[in-house]
Amino acid sequence: MTGILIDGKSVSQEIRAEVKELTVKLNQESGVTPGLAFILVGNNPASEVYVRNKAKACESLGFYHVTEKMTEDVSQQKVIDKVVEFNNDERVHGILVQMPLPKHINEYDVIESIAPSKDVDALHPFNIGLYSEAKSWKEIMDKRLLLPCTPYGMMVLLEKYGIAVEGKKAVVVGRSNLGGKPTAALLLSKNATVTIAHSRTQDLKEVCRDADILVAVIGKANFIGKDFIKPGAAVLDVGINRTDAGLVGDVDFEAAKDVAGWITPVPGGVGAMTISMLMMNTYMAAARNDGGKSSKQVPTTSNQKDKPFDLGQRSLLYAQNVIKFLSTIPKTPANVENSKQLIRCSGAVGANYIEANDSLGKEDFLMRLRIARKEAKESRYWLDLLECPDSLNNERTSLADESTELLKILSAMIQKAE
Repeated sequence: MTGILIDGKSVSQEIRAEVKELTVKLNQESGVTPGLAFILVGNNPASEVYVRNKAKACESLGFYHVTEKMTEDVSQQKVIDKVVEFNNDERVHGILVQMPLPKHINEYDVIESIAPSKDVDALHPFNIGLYSEAKSWKEIMDKRLLLPCTPYGMMVLLEKYGIAVEGKKAVVVGRSNLGGKPTAALLLSKNATVTIAHSRTQDLKEVCRDADILVAVIGKANFIGKDFIKPGAAVLDVGINRTDAGLVGDVDFEAAKDVAGWITPVPGGVGAMTISMLMMNTYMAAARNDGGKSSKQVPTTSNQKDKPFDLGQRSLLYAQNVIKFLSTIPKTPANVENSKQLIRCSGAVGANYIEANDSLGKEDFLMRLRIARKEAKESRYWLDLLECPDSLNNERTSLADESTELLKILSAMIQKAE
């Protein structure tokens, strides 16, 4: 009996339709249009095709997008400078540096220069830590964490086809940072019992044959044969290998389809999901940082008289209250890292506002105000990620309200100055 074909193309179209609908709603409610910036270094034909396809997806969904092309011999610092420029661009909610980069550029240094909240490929160590330490898939979804696009797509396919994950044995063949490791982490979040197999695994066939869910992400054409597969297992093939016969996966599809209960084809399976999940990540990055963009005037609040009227003083008071609040929450590893980011952002709001003065000239003045607004958005984002006892939620809500107020005030100032 032939296994059920997992149609990544059709699910991908469903995801894009959902993102398009959400994007229209976001724009209507807050005036925000999701924005994605691509950085393309060199003249790699495959990379150019990938970026072009991603840009087309942006256009079809109504996203803002921009592509920065840089020469093969560009310095690493210039690439990082461009990343920082996009970090500070309020139109951009996601930044994608197309890999691979030329050999003289350290990919990790470039990735770490991307603001974590704009890292829609989820390659930044901070984002890897966030989804890896999450207690459940529900927590990942509730916090709108950014996830690596291909593993994210696999999880959606499992869900769409009703394939049970909790309590099942999952084997991931491959341990790369882009494929195997994040896939294992996401399967764990859904309570699978996960084994990561690789080139040094003994009795690999036996290990794979024990899997209820088998994921192949090794980059070897047709490596996984029917004798690797437990009858009725779900088989997800991440491999894309160019052969004389065309594109094939890591799984021998023709042999495996008669053993597997569910199976993804290549092409048209997991790979078809990747760009759609990139679009979903970009939408989520925009949705969680939308505060203040639609403001038309400086807001007033019921307790305005109790707050400093000078924005610099008000920002300073906000930063002091943030530090006071952080002293009361549990000192978990996640909270320590989130707190560092929150302190940096809350302090930077006031610092950049104070540096924004008329002597800078209009462009530099506006740049400082925009950076201050960006830091206020970031502050609210890191505040939301803190593990906070119920008894302190009122204090957190008050701080979130204050960061939103700062956002609106800064947005109104920017609008007036423009």
